[in-house]
Amino acid sequence: MSRKIMAAHGAVYRAVIHWTEPAHKGGATHVEYEGPYGEPGAAQARVTFWENYLRDDESGESRAAGHVEEGVVPAWTTYTPPVKKRRKGGRA
Repeated sequence: MSRKIMAAHGAVYRAVIHWTEPAHKGGATHVEYEGPYGEPGAAQARVTFWENYLRDDESGESRAAGHVEEGVVPAWTTYTPPVKKRRKGGRA
């Protein structure tokens, strides 16, 4: 299901999350994108959530870090489908 984002100023925001698997699972790094959001605070909240969720209780270090990106809503134009070619001949 698509989401309708109402950004009065014409921009939308997304959270970019960089996270690392635990060492015993290989330690691979990943990048995830969440959004779009109509306000930068909502995207920043997702970054903060993942930093806290992947924080090690003993060391206090997080396996996640992130930032917020801004994008301008595109200008929409009417789509005109290509003209269909007519087949020659009639019904058989």
